[in-house]
Amino acid sequence: MSRRWRFPRIFPANRIFLRVFGTFGSLLLAMTVLYGLLIIPLQRDSLLKVLYSQAATVSRSIIQACSEAMLSDDYGFIVEHNLQVLQNDKGIESVLIVPRQGDALRITPTGWRMLDRLEAHILPSDFKSESFGIIHADGGHARYRYVTPIRFSGLNWGTMRVDFNTSEYDANIDSMYHQLFFISGLSLMAILPIGYFFALWLTRPIATISAAASLVADGDLKAHVNIRRDDEIGLLSNSFNQMVDALAQNRYQLENINQELETKVAERTQALDVLNQTLDQRVRNEIAKRQAQEQILIHQSRLAAMGEMIGAIAHQWRQPLNALSLVLQNMQLQYRMGQLSEESMQRLQGKADQLILHMSRTIDEFRNFFKPSKIKETFALAQALHSAGNILEGVFKNHNIELSIDCADDLLLTGVPGEFSQVILNLLSNAKDSILTAKQAQPRIYIHARKVALQVQIDVEDNGGGIDPVILHKIYEPYFTTKEEGWGTGIGLYMSKMIIENNMYGRLEASALPRGTRFTILLPGVMPEG
Repeated sequence: MSRRWRFPRIFPANRIFLRVFGTFGSLLLAMTVLYGLLIIPLQRDSLLKVLYSQAATVSRSIIQACSEAMLSDDYGFIVEHNLQVLQNDKGIESVLIVPRQGDALRITPTGWRMLDRLEAHILPSDFKSESFGIIHADGGHARYRYVTPIRFSGLNWGTMRVDFNTSEYDANIDSMYHQLFFISGLSLMAILPIGYFFALWLTRPIATISAAASLVADGDLKAHVNIRRDDEIGLLSNSFNQMVDALAQNRYQLENINQELETKVAERTQALDVLNQTLDQRVRNEIAKRQAQEQILIHQSRLAAMGEMIGAIAHQWRQPLNALSLVLQNMQLQYRMGQLSEESMQRLQGKADQLILHMSRTIDEFRNFFKPSKIKETFALAQALHSAGNILEGVFKNHNIELSIDCADDLLLTGVPGEFSQVILNLLSNAKDSILTAKQAQPRIYIHARKVALQVQIDVEDNGGGIDPVILHKIYEPYFTTKEEGWGTGIGLYMSKMIIENNMYGRLEASALPRGTRFTILLPGVMPEG
């Protein structure tokens, strides 16, 4: 049976309650301040209008009563009448009458006196139009001043200024503020409790659901809320309880699934343990197989190269053998004719020795070329290129193929010289085959080597017709060849790419020329010593 979670009777302060109550109070305070900002100026304007009406009435009555005295300069009547007005209206502080010509007359409740125009502080505009408003004299004393021109039948006789004290006005303003504060206080006292209970009514169920959600987050899926209301909060309470029940059901299902997963993981772990026990041996076997396959490919490549070399040796020896045969025939002919002298014998023997030495050097070059060595060393690029070219010199001469090598003597590389020469020899042999297949009238092979930044770039170009772009990406695959069956193994370029990229950390690329093919080798350069 699930237990129902109830909110404590003593309601603690919480954020949402403070926010709702604070928002409600702030709105109420803002409305009160807005009311004051709107009503106070209206009340002040109303009081100023009352003062204006009173000042205008008093001024008109004085002007009307004293009009004849002003025209006849009867200042005695003017003073007597205005003193009577000041005694009857205690709000009037003084009356100042200023004709356009002559001195000004100032009348106060305590007496009167004549002032010159400078003492009266009359402005020229005071003779033309009325003005009014509260002014502040020296010492902070405020008064309401009304100034109006004195006119008789279109004649501008002068001006009159009446000053009223503002004690009644100030008292009305203070009373208005007191009333506003009193009304605002009553409003706050009446509305704030309503706002408090409204916020409490709104936030109590939310706090209850929040506390229950915290328990659910901590893993207690028996926490429920009991809020009976016919509104969205009541629906939220029911939805929360349904969610908790669904989570409890999902937890039960997950526990069962976890048990099944643990069983499967244990089974897979056991199978992986068995696999790991044999994986190491399987990896070693695969590596051994790959190494054996590579050795077979290398062996096949060298056998193919040896076949090429045997033909090259035959071409290299054909000319010296013919020359040696001619030397022997000449020696025999001179002997039969009795012309074989010791000098002639030595000359013919020396020529034969030179031919035999040349043939011996040729055999040494081929033997050094195929000498098995895996020791990396720094070697001269030009010497390696010329060595590979010399091996095929006889073949090239037999087919009238022009070989041109452009390489500086100071270019150095690091690697196994025999492997690199094998790469060059394979590229030259492929170029030769392409030229013979294309039956070029002026066959040519051009090798150009130069330094590019920190690398050495070697270009081997021929005019043998080029490679079909469709198969350009397949030429490095093992056993792929475009030659007729029995004329190619398809492993030369594969081994060349493996030597350049894996053993010498370079790059071998092929590109098409207008009438041939260019193979580009990029290798790390070596700085010459000294």
